[in-house]
Amino acid sequence: MTTTLPTSKVEFVNRLNEITDEGSTGMLSDSFDVFSSSKNEFKGQVNIDSFKIKRRRRFFDTNMNFAVANGTFIENNGQLTVETEINGFNNFFILFYVALILFYSIAFFGPSFNSVNGDYFAIPFLLLHGTFMFALPYFMMRRSVKRLKYELEREFFYLTKK
Repeated sequence: MTTTLPTSKVEFVNRLNEITDEGSTGMLSDSFDVFSSSKNEFKGQVNIDSFKIKRRRRFFDTNMNFAVANGTFIENNGQLTVETEINGFNNFFILFYVALILFYSIAFFGPSFNSVNGDYFAIPFLLLHGTFMFALPYFMMRRSVKRLKYELEREFFYLTKK
């Protein structure tokens, strides 16, 4: 995502730093965010040339905030260009998919080794359930990226109007 804003780099970085709490954007970093009393929307690192932020998790917030935004600032002729890459993939999903592969491998091949006549009545249900379980994280990541993109566009525009 590339955003061009009518502001200076230093002013924008200072304003972005005001709404961002210093902290990690890793997988387990938002475990205790719900207990924080900070009013800031974002968490991460902001410096003069780049940023890495994610949306802070709130108490009773049902949205899954997996996406992390990495961006750089480029200033040309009084215009600031913010180039942002939003990544929704989290390393937790690797563990999740490995566990799914193990579970469904046992579920598919277990009955064929245990029974003599091969009771295969559960295979259609397992195929449907497996498809759903493998596709669900993809749609969660996609929604998280779309939501963070929308929020960053809105927040960047708002930061120029202060």
